[in-house]
Amino acid sequence: MSVYETFAKRKRQAENADKPVIYSYDTLPRQFRVQVVQILTDTIGDPATAIFPDVEQGPNQRWAMIHDTMAKEMGEFRLVRNLDPKQFGFKYPCAAFILNTQEVDDVLSLIELAFLSVEQTAEKYPEPSPFWGTKQAPDDAISELNRRFREHSIGYQYQAGQIVRVDSLYLHSEAVEPAISLLHDQNFEGALQEFMDAHRHYREQRYKEAIANCGSAFESTMKAICDLRGWIYNPKRATASTLIEVLFNKDLIPAELKSHFTSLRTTLESGLPPVRNQAGRGAHGQGATSVDVPDYLAAYCLHLAASNIVFLVEAHNAKG
Repeated sequence: MSVYETFAKRKRQAENADKPVIYSYDTLPRQFRVQVVQILTDTIGDPATAIFPDVEQGPNQRWAMIHDTMAKEMGEFRLVRNLDPKQFGFKYPCAAFILNTQEVDDVLSLIELAFLSVEQTAEKYPEPSPFWGTKQAPDDAISELNRRFREHSIGYQYQAGQIVRVDSLYLHSEAVEPAISLLHDQNFEGALQEFMDAHRHYREQRYKEAIANCGSAFESTMKAICDLRGWIYNPKRATASTLIEVLFNKDLIPAELKSHFTSLRTTLESGLPPVRNQAGRGAHGQGATSVDVPDYLAAYCLHLAASNIVFLVEAHNAKG
């Protein structure tokens, strides 16, 4: 279902057109919560209106999976103690949890799990069906969720099975989203997992781990390109610097464009890898002194890693 632009919404957008977007990370407005429940009801299905609510992959089964998985992870028998899912159905405690739970991370965790279910059924069941009581296609539901995040200036997006933190919508759309899209290839599966782990650590404020995963994703991308092209490197001793050397020696960047990228090698060598070695010491130990990594440094590493990954994969694809 398309998002309807009300008069009030258009007026607010016009009034705020010249103002910077300030993202919120620790509050979820009730309006947003209600909209999420409505999207999920339209996409997973409403057992009360479904013709076949109990068939395989039907709404009852999917709501039960979401409820039981989340309850188990929280160490509870029920998501909402006074709502017995055997009496009220599994949709209602899930909806009540989204609407009423104060802990933002817990609500986002359930939303992530629910939309992962939506995403996993998109290929097999791409269209709504009256048999399940669904009204909204899975892909449209994910697009609307991300639209609602932006509409309410909430600094998160759903991508590749995870809710990731967004600090700059421009950087996210121009660097992070293309990186995730390009890595959605079985040849870059390891790099994608490490890049998404970096986002998860960042959202959970584990900044050292986020930086370490950024470096791992960057290195895994280069290793994957070398493997695909049969370029020799030492798997046990390969570092970001040595992998960069291989890619430059093999002219991954077309010779006629090298004059336009005179500083690229310096950027790649002095950008992410040293930051990872100094700040992201989780992979090698941080010594006796605890390293306090600020969030802006982790955000910088995420965006720098994304930009480098996009460049390298696109250069590899262009080389044929």
